[in-house]
Amino acid sequence: MNIKNTMIKRIILLKLVLCNIVFYSNAQDTIPFSISKLYGFENIDKDTISNSKVLDKVFEELYLTKQLSKKTIFFHLGDSHLQADYISHTIRTELHKKFGNAGRGLITPLKIAKTNEPFNYLTESKNNWKRQLIISKKINQPVGITGLSILSKDTTGTIKIKTFNTDSIDYSYNTIRVYNEPDSSFAISISDSLNEWHNVNNLNSELTFNSIKSQNTVFLNFTKTSLNQNKVLIYGFSVENNQPGILYHSTGINGAKYSDYNKPTLFTSQIKKLDPNLIILSLGTNESFLPDYDSTTFYLTIDSLVNKIKAEMPRVNLILTTPACSYKYNKKNLNLTSVSKTIVKYAIKNHLPYWDLFEITGGENSAINWKKNLLLSRDGVHYTKQGYILQGQLFVLAFLKGYNQYVKHRFQ
Repeated sequence: MNIKNTMIKRIILLKLVLCNIVFYSNAQDTIPFSISKLYGFENIDKDTISNSKVLDKVFEELYLTKQLSKKTIFFHLGDSHLQADYISHTIRTELHKKFGNAGRGLITPLKIAKTNEPFNYLTESKNNWKRQLIISKKINQPVGITGLSILSKDTTGTIKIKTFNTDSIDYSYNTIRVYNEPDSSFAISISDSLNEWHNVNNLNSELTFNSIKSQNTVFLNFTKTSLNQNKVLIYGFSVENNQPGILYHSTGINGAKYSDYNKPTLFTSQIKKLDPNLIILSLGTNESFLPDYDSTTFYLTIDSLVNKIKAEMPRVNLILTTPACSYKYNKKNLNLTSVSKTIVKYAIKNHLPYWDLFEITGGENSAINWKKNLLLSRDGVHYTKQGYILQGQLFVLAFLKGYNQYVKHRFQ
C-alpha cells in the first residue's frame, strides 16, 4: 500500500509539474493585432477596455482555451448596430483567428420575422409566421434569447437554416440548438441531404441535434402529430462545431433600448443556458432619440438590466460599451454625450469594465469625421460597412491590449 501511495503521489507531482510548464506564460504568449486602415480621428492610445483587471477570469479562460484547446463563450447584445452584424462579425472572425473557431453561434430568424438579416447566414420559410419583437409596447407572445420570436399555426412546415463561410473561416456545423416553446408544440425534427439527423422529443425549451458530419445547411421540419398540438414557436438557433475556441453569440434588434430587455421575457433565463463567460452590452443610441430622455432614468434602466443579468448569472463578466457619435435627424445629437457619460459613470461606480467608443473616436461632434470619411450612412445614424468594420477592429485591439497585459503579468 505504501509503494502504491508513493507512486500515486509521484504521478500527481509529475502532472503538476507538466501543468506548470503548460500554464507558464510570458511575452511570447501575447497576441499581436493591428488595424488595417486608420483615418486619423481615432485616439488609439485611449482605445482600451477601462477597468480591464476585472476581466482577469475571462482572460484566464481565453489563455487556457488557446493553450489547452478549451472553449470560451461570449454573448454580445445590442440594437440595429448589431442586427446588421458587421461590427460583431468583425469581432467574431478576428477572435476566431486568434483563439479558435467553436462555431457561428446564435442565429436569429430575422428574415422570417420580415426584417433585415446579416449577410453571413440565411433563414427562410414558406409558412405563415407571426412575429413578436422585444421592442413592441405590448408583448403578445413569449420572447426569448434573440429578442424576438416567430409563431406558426400551419400544421406542417419547414425552416431553412444556412451559414456562409467568411474570411477564410469554416462556419459549417454539426450541432444545432433550437430554442423553442415546448408547450402544445408540433413535433420538430431536423433533416439534411445526408439524412443523419433525428427526431427528438420536444420536452424543454432547448432541443439539441447532432450530426456525424459538419454542413452549412439544414432544415427544421415541424408537423402536427396529436390533437393537443396547436403551434410551433421559435426563439432562435445556435449552430456549433464541437471544436475548441471561442463561441461568439451576438444578437441585436432594430430600435432596442436597455428598457426593452428589462421587460418580463425569457431573455435572461435563456442566455443563462448558454453559460457565457462574458456578456457585452452595446446599447444607448436609441435612448438618445427619446424626446423625454433623462440621464437619471437612463442610469436606472442600465442598473435594472445589469441586476437582471446578475440575478440569473451571478458570476458572469460584463463589458459596457458606449455608442460612437452620430446624428439625430441629420442634426447634432446632443443627447449622445450624456448617454456616453452615463454609461461610463455607471460602469465606474459599479466596478464594471467599459469600452468608451464615443471618446475613442473623437467624442462630441465627431460624427463629422465619420461622414467625411464615408463611414456614416446617409441616415446619419447607422454606419457604413467600413465604419462598422473599423468599430469591430477597435474593439478587438482594445480587448487584446487587456488580454496581453494579463498574459505578461500572469504570475507576478
